[in-house]
Amino acid sequence: MISENHRMISVIVPCFNSGKTLRKTINSIKNQTWNEKEVILINDGSNDEETLKILNSFKNDSLVKLINQKNKGLSAARNKGVKFSKGDYLFFLDADDWIEENTLEELFFNMQNERKISYVFTDCFLEGESKGRRKKIFNLFEQMFINQIPYCIFIPRKVFLENGFYDENMTLGYEDWELNIRLASRKVYGKSISKPLFHYHVSNSGMLISKSIRNHIKIWKYIKSKNKSFYKFKNIVNVFYKWRLEESNYPLILVFIWYLMLNYLPEFLMLRTFLFFRKIKFLLKN
Repeated sequence: MISENHRMISVIVPCFNSGKTLRKTINSIKNQTWNEKEVILINDGSNDEETLKILNSFKNDSLVKLINQKNKGLSAARNKGVKFSKGDYLFFLDADDWIEENTLEELFFNMQNERKISYVFTDCFLEGESKGRRKKIFNLFEQMFINQIPYCIFIPRKVFLENGFYDENMTLGYEDWELNIRLASRKVYGKSISKPLFHYHVSNSGMLISKSIRNHIKIWKYIKSKNKSFYKFKNIVNVFYKWRLEESNYPLILVFIWYLMLNYLPEFLMLRTFLFFRKIKFLLKN
C-alpha cells in the first residue's frame, strides 16, 4: 500500500534516559511508508551521558525536532510535543517502543474509513519481560474501570486540541487512561485495528510502571473524581446497556462486579486483588 496522500503526521516521542532504545524508536519512524511525517523528540530532563549523546546526534536531523525541557514527566513532555507539532494528525510513541514500517499508513487509512470514530490504535506485540501478542478492543463500559487502550493513539490534531492535553498532575502514570475517559465523556470514541503494528517494551521493574501498579486503585479514584458526571450511577448503567453486546476484552458482567468491588471494598484489599489477578494474567499468557 503506497500512500499518495500529503497529510502531515506528527509523532511525539518523550525521552527520559532512554538512550539504549531511542535509536530503534526513531528509526522505526524514519522507515515508515508514510512520507509526510515529523518527529517531535522531547528531552524530558535526561541526565544520562549516553542518552544525552544520542539526543544531540539528532540536532541536525531534518526529520527530527529536538526540544529540551526540565524533567516534568510524560504528560508535560507529550503536551509540549503537541504544542511544537505541525501535523494534521498526532501519534504518540515512547522512547523504548517501536512500530512496524506501515503503521502510520494503516492508521491514517483506517481513520478515513470511520466516520463515527475520532481516534484509532492497534494491537501490540509485548517485548522485554513479557512476550506475545495483545489484542486491544474499545468497549466504553470496560474502559471506565479497566484501561485497555494503548497510550499510542492516532488522533487528528484538531480533535486533540479541542478535547485533550494530558493531565500534568498525573505523575504516577495512567495519564493516557484519564485522557481517554475525558474524550469518551464528550462522545469522542476510539477503535482498534486488529493488527499488531506496535511493539511495547515491558519492564515491570521500571520506576514509573511500579508506581502505577502500586497506586492503581488510587489513580482510578482520581480519574473518577475528575470525571464525576461521567461516573454517576445512572450514566454507568446507560453505558453498560449501550455497550453490553459489543466485543470486549473481558466479560462485561465481570467488569460490573469489579466496579461494585471498587466502590464498596477497602482500597488496600482492592489493590491486593488487582495485583493478584495481574500476576495470574501474566503467568497464563507467558
